Amino acid sequence: MSIEQKVSVNTHYTRSVNLERDASSVEVVKAYIPTSRALRTFAKVADGFHSKQAPRAWSWVGPYGSGKSTASVFLGRLLANPENDAAKVAYKVLAESDKELAQKFASATEGSAGYLQILITGSPEPMAKRLLKGFASAASAFWSSRPGRPPAIVKSLEQLADEENPKTSDIIAAVDGLQAALGNSSCAGVVLVIDELGKFLEYEARHYGANDIYLLQALAEHACRGHSVNLMLFVLLHQSFEQYAKGLGESLKNEWSKVQGRFEEVPFLEASEQVLRVVSAAFNYTMNEAEHKLIETAVEKVVAVLDKQDALPGAMTAQETVNLFSSCYPLHPISALLLPLLCQKIAQNERTLFSYLGSHEEFGLQDMLLKLESVGDFIYPHHIYDYFITNQSSALGDYMTHRRWAEVVTAVERLGNVDKSDINLLKTIGILNIIGSKGGFKPSKALLQACMPESNRFSKSIKVLEGQSVVNFRRYSGEYRVWQGSDFDLEEALQEELSNLGEFSLVEELNRSKVMVPVVARRYTIKNGTLRYFTPCFVDASSFKKVPVKTDQPRIIYFLAAGQDDEKIFQSCAREYFSNLDVVALCLNGSQLREAVAESQALRRVGIARQELNSDPVAKREYEDRLSAAQLAEDKLLQSLTDMPQDARWYYKGEEYEVDNKRQFQVFLSLVLEKVYDKAPALYNELMNRDNPSSQAVAARNKLLYAMLTRPTETDLGIEKFPPEKAVYRSLLKITGLHKREAVAGDWSFAPAPQDGRSDKSNLRHAWAEIERFLDSTESEARSFIALNETLMAPPYGLKAGVLPILYFAAYLTYQHEIAVYESRRYRAYFTQEMIERFVKRPDEFQIQRFRIEGMRASIFEQYGKVIHGDTKKKHSLLELAKPLATFMGQLPEYTQKTKRGLSKKALDVRVAFNLAKSPETLLFEALPKALGYSAVSGSESNEKLECFSSDLTAVLRELRDHYGALVSTQRQLLAQAFNINPSTNLSDLRRIISGNCHGLEAYTVDTQGLRAFIMRVNKAEGSDEEWLENILIFLGHKPSAKWLDADQDAAEYRLTDFSRRVIDLEKLRIHERDRTSKMQGDFDVYLLRSIKKGGEILDDVVAIDNNCEKRISSALDEMRSTLSRLDDDELKLAALAKISDEFLMYYKAGSLLSANGSGGLGDNVKANLKKVDKK
Repeated sequence: MSIEQKVSVNTHYTRSVNLERDASSVEVVKAYIPTSRALRTFAKVADGFHSKQAPRAWSWVGPYGSGKSTASVFLGRLLANPENDAAKVAYKVLAESDKELAQKFASATEGSAGYLQILITGSPEPMAKRLLKGFASAASAFWSSRPGRPPAIVKSLEQLADEENPKTSDIIAAVDGLQAALGNSSCAGVVLVIDELGKFLEYEARHYGANDIYLLQALAEHACRGHSVNLMLFVLLHQSFEQYAKGLGESLKNEWSKVQGRFEEVPFLEASEQVLRVVSAAFNYTMNEAEHKLIETAVEKVVAVLDKQDALPGAMTAQETVNLFSSCYPLHPISALLLPLLCQKIAQNERTLFSYLGSHEEFGLQDMLLKLESVGDFIYPHHIYDYFITNQSSALGDYMTHRRWAEVVTAVERLGNVDKSDINLLKTIGILNIIGSKGGFKPSKALLQACMPESNRFSKSIKVLEGQSVVNFRRYSGEYRVWQGSDFDLEEALQEELSNLGEFSLVEELNRSKVMVPVVARRYTIKNGTLRYFTPCFVDASSFKKVPVKTDQPRIIYFLAAGQDDEKIFQSCAREYFSNLDVVALCLNGSQLREAVAESQALRRVGIARQELNSDPVAKREYEDRLSAAQLAEDKLLQSLTDMPQDARWYYKGEEYEVDNKRQFQVFLSLVLEKVYDKAPALYNELMNRDNPSSQAVAARNKLLYAMLTRPTETDLGIEKFPPEKAVYRSLLKITGLHKREAVAGDWSFAPAPQDGRSDKSNLRHAWAEIERFLDSTESEARSFIALNETLMAPPYGLKAGVLPILYFAAYLTYQHEIAVYESRRYRAYFTQEMIERFVKRPDEFQIQRFRIEGMRASIFEQYGKVIHGDTKKKHSLLELAKPLATFMGQLPEYTQKTKRGLSKKALDVRVAFNLAKSPETLLFEALPKALGYSAVSGSESNEKLECFSSDLTAVLRELRDHYGALVSTQRQLLAQAFNINPSTNLSDLRRIISGNCHGLEAYTVDTQGLRAFIMRVNKAEGSDEEWLENILIFLGHKPSAKWLDADQDAAEYRLTDFSRRVIDLEKLRIHERDRTSKMQGDFDVYLLRSIKKGGEILDDVVAIDNNCEKRISSALDEMRSTLSRLDDDELKLAALAKISDEFLMYYKAGSLLSANGSGGLGDNVKANLKKVDKK
């Protein structure tokens, strides 16, 4: 349940009045409540109806929402044609407040057509032209409703409105002429109302040459002189004239003050009771008598407190106050009383008040109507606090008001976890502190008790607040105050830092901080597919010559003028100073911008220099809010440079261009770019057409380049479906005509860009011609495409870095039979995928050179053609001959390219010639002939000599081609010899024999040194015979045999010898094991014993030891171990065993285990020999 059904608000009061829109609104006039301030103002206007010398120029000054616009609409209806319905309503409304004044207005228009109404709402533009259009439009409308032709003055006004810079004297003369014509048409006078005059004045302040301020002075003087058809001039302002002159020089400020003196100023600030009468009129009720009585009783109690505290509004009696506050329900009387006062502290005045009445935001009145459950529940001051702190925090006005808010907010945050009533009481004290004491209306004990639904809770809550030191009681004034927790004077600190800042360089600060982002030329970008933007650069009269004249990036040069002297310097020196890449803006708000930037800088210095801010939360909050507001003001001024380009004057190459709005600004920027980049292609691909493509774009580009290399004859380069690279292909290669289908053969191929303007839809022909010129320049020496980047990226082409590798590669493929490629100064016959990736990452390491066949010697071409192509009839270009040779050399195994074994001297010399050749021409005509023992080709060689050269070259190429095969064949023979197999055995039989012999041997080794892995490889059954052999060679050489160096070959052959010997040993173990299996008891071990002595033969044999044998030899083993143990040196023990083993194997092989004299067995011999060793 809520009181929403009982209370509602007239929506008329919750919306602002627009002078031009609501000028004829009967509803606005009917709802108007003339306040005492308005009545006094209307009376002054009436005094000027018949007096010749009387004030007829008024400036109504008051904050937003103070009722100026509504009062001017009402006044306009009072002076309108008396037959007008709205005029009749206006007389009636005024008569209810002041019959005599209403009669004066009725008499002023009686028997006439009323006053001609010229109603204008201010905007940031020249006021003179807007005024003339208003006069012309009103005059035309007036005479269009009357018979006959309109007077000549109507056309004169229209013509004057069309002039670029109408003179003030001409305008006054036209107004005078209009008054005379109106006098002949029964018109009582002219009323000119300019609402939001401040916007015209702000424009004038930024454009000091507009002189509209003097037009205002002339109009005011003209109005005061009097006329049979009087001119009434009303200007509506939020602040006085001089406040809009900030940033101007002192002389101009004085001139503005003089103009203000021509107007009679009317402060439009109403007393609280007057505002509350309007508020009460906004409420509508559907309550019964008992509910009204309930509210009235509650209000009476509060009014009694206010009466005792001498806090009643104005000169009202207690009963009048009860009636007024009862009609403001559900606002609590104290809430109603503080609302107008609070709104005066905040920027929007009554507009904030009436916005609150219509607000559905949290804690707004419409929201509270839903939250209040029954009639008699009120909106208390703490609810008002919550509304403003939640929804209006950015609208805080002056410095002290802001500071008080900061103190209250900080106190609420410090309060911590307490009862809700305690928090609400603190908010009430705080909001009353913010408006300040108004006589008896202050946060006294009695007033605060009246603000609490439960008045008996006050004592407990105030103790809590005082206990936490968030409020204190001031006995001398009898009020509670939120503890002022800060002694820091931000304003003083700011002024000190502003003084220290002095005359800083504004343009240096703006350029250093890069506060403005580049300005994108959207129209050009959309039309041409290339993102173009202007980099902002700030200069002034003293610094513009320090800025580089030439640049590779379009710029907007903002020339900040601080006065007419600066403008003269601009016109005489700066407007034509910069390059054709720059547009120049003459900005007339340099002084305003300086003030805004200075305040932001000074505040930042305060934050750095004043450490006390870190320990003062109130001051810290105040500082942060002030800094935020200053930065916002600075950003707004800077943003206006692009958002309101009409405020500046724009030049290109010294010529001024008309820019009236953002749309024309974009047209202007695009026009400049069309001139600067007149040879730029239109490439519609956002992924690639940029200076720094994303990683996704780079991957797509690499894939596209590879497709260009490998599938140039296929449709869409063989790219299926629609990956990113296909979109890049279509926009950069297909649409541009660089990849197209041949008319005759029907195959796709790369071709030059179309040279015909009609066929060249992408306008690429100009950039392609530059690429062609670059290729021609490489005929004398190889060059990198890097040298072309700067030219193509600069005007007039303006290509982006992302597309250049694609265009360069397309050019290479188009002329690949004429272009040689070098990487790190080494000739490369063809691009590979790896080379493409390196080309994109490090294009500086690649060079290209163009070769043409004109003038080459036919005979040498025939011989090379014979070697390479086997065709002496067909003519070949230089690169067609060089590329197969280079490809042949590049595809040779690494072993062949690096080995020094087995090659003839000619083959080695030819290989060196290829590696060191600096160009195909040098290779073919100098290096290769010399390597083969011939002099360089001079053109005088005989056919016999060239035939010999051809034969030698053929033999060398064949030798190089077959050399790796010879290595593999040699290794096959060595493998056969290692296993005691005939070296001539073919590979298939060799594999079968070795695999058969080694099958199962892996079980006889634990593979501590790779033997098991070797056996596994020779036993491998999968793969071809060639793969089997290569697998063994990879194992032996630790790399593929094609990549072997000579040292790898040596190591592989050594490992083969070692592994094969050990495999043969394992085979002996296995054979002995098989022979003994039937004779041994149980499990047994097999041992191979070998002795190799210098100068002697190798002695070895195999023995099997089972359990029975183990028992029989155990005592002998013990004796041997005992004997060996007496030797204290391990090397002596090893020597004894070596000696015994050699002697035993020698005897054993000879078949004589026992000596001829019948001496003891093996044990005696061992003992005897060990004793000999022991004695030694």
